[in-house]
Amino acid sequence: MQRNYGEKFGRWSLRLDAAYCAVVGTAVALFSGQIAQGIAFSPLLIAAAGIAVVVWAGGIVWMLARLPLRLALRLVMVANVLAATAVGFASAAAATVLIVAAVVTVAVDVALFATSQAIALRKLPAQS
Repeated sequence: MQRNYGEKFGRWSLRLDAAYCAVVGTAVALFSGQIAQGIAFSPLLIAAAGIAVVVWAGGIVWMLARLPLRLALRLVMVANVLAATAVGFASAAAATVLIVAAVVTVAVDVALFATSQAIALRKLPAQS
């Protein structure tokens, strides 16, 4: 039962992470001009980041289909820790407290995905 739970939880974590990345990345790319008004980055840089996040979403789906689950979880978890850190630092470039809160919220969301992947890894049986 534990193996089944770890596998199901891990797969759901990766699927939800990919969906989140696709939605947020698309929104960031589409609204980069408006986002740039509240944060000290160029619209082009923000749009490129949004597109990169959408591409990453596709990468997660690819990893889920092609790589062993344990490896996919580890790769995505490490990427999420790095992304949460980067997004957290980006909040320093925000113009208002509300925008800081929004950016920090995204960093927390990403960190929670990393946490869910760590939990899934712990629930998977040890490799033989």
